Amino acid sequence: MRPMDQHDNSQNSTTNAVRRDNSNHSSPIPTSSSPPLTSTNIRVNSILRVTTMFDNIRTGKVVAYDPSSNLVTLHIKGSKPGSTSVAVVNLNHCREYVVEQEPKDETLDPLYPVDINKLKKRQTENESEKKKEASFVNVKASRIGQALFRDIKKTMNQVIRWSNNDILINNTVRISEPYRSENVSIDPPPQSSNAAGSKNSAKGDNDTKTHIIKMVDKFWSDQSKAVFTSSRTKSETANETTDSISSPN
Repeated sequence: MRPMDQHDNSQNSTTNAVRRDNSNHSSPIPTSSSPPLTSTNIRVNSILRVTTMFDNIRTGKVVAYDPSSNLVTLHIKGSKPGSTSVAVVNLNHCREYVVEQEPKDETLDPLYPVDINKLKKRQTENESEKKKEASFVNVKASRIGQALFRDIKKTMNQVIRWSNNDILINNTVRISEPYRSENVSIDPPPQSSNAAGSKNSAKGDNDTKTHIIKMVDKFWSDQSKAVFTSSRTKSETANETTDSISSPN
């Protein structure tokens, strides 16, 4: 395999293409024997179109190019008006690149301003979401308990969590092992001087408990159906195999 780092005279003089020789198609990922695409004609403010080894195409204005690492930074227009993105592309993992437009000068245009506060808010939200997702995992619980947790989580994502190996909903309704409907209970409420508030809270907890019991019953019903279907399929397969063996040629 060899890199082709030259101008194609048959193309327009403002369009330069560099392609990788992919005569060996056994693997789309370049190996150590596959020299990288490199060139000195990648200049700041040129419009570059790159095609990755997975045939993904990206076109953008060159912000920077580092020949030593073969990394090019592209300023790409977003799908929405006024939106933009910056992509760092490794040319070692590209089939080809094409310089679609040479720059008039190499004075770098200012990028769109970055809203630091917005980025910090997004980071905080992502960290909070990841921590919450991690709290949904309980490897010490049984498989059936984890399956029930995932089933309830589909509709009660905001109010479900683990309490040791118990499933806790709304911090009041608890499902203990072995996670049957008779294992659903309500935690004792904290002492409160507001009798009316306690009464309303108790009613809400009872309504939640009734709803959870229905979900648990449905979960176990679905589990039984799945086991029955699986067993019947295995039995039918075994019978077909026996019939096939016993049938005369």
